[in-house]
Amino acid sequence: MDGAVRPDADIPTPVIPVTRNGRTIGVLIADGAAYRWQPTRDVDRVVTVATVTAGAAVAVGAVAAALRSPRVGRITMGPGGWVSFKGAAAPRLSGRRPWWAVLVRARPLDQIR
Repeated sequence: MDGAVRPDADIPTPVIPVTRNGRTIGVLIADGAAYRWQPTRDVDRVVTVATVTAGAAVAVGAVAAALRSPRVGRITMGPGGWVSFKGAAAPRLSGRRPWWAVLVRARPLDQIR
């Protein structure tokens, strides 16, 4: 038992619990002539806050998933490899046009007159 730290049996260390509304919020520990404040954790409150936070995150995710609309209705592949967009317009390309479209001066089908 070399190096073991043990409290002296001769010196009692009084611990005074401090309560508020029936719950212990901390303790005062007497160290000779001085008192030291040691707060305690309210496990019930920590569990409640974690449960409410997780439930709110799940609810927000469910609402976001329910409100999200698809970009295109129904897409089917026809004979010869053509694509049919049912119930919606074809999605527009975002950003720059491909190099080959610029090279051959290709135009989107909805802009041909």
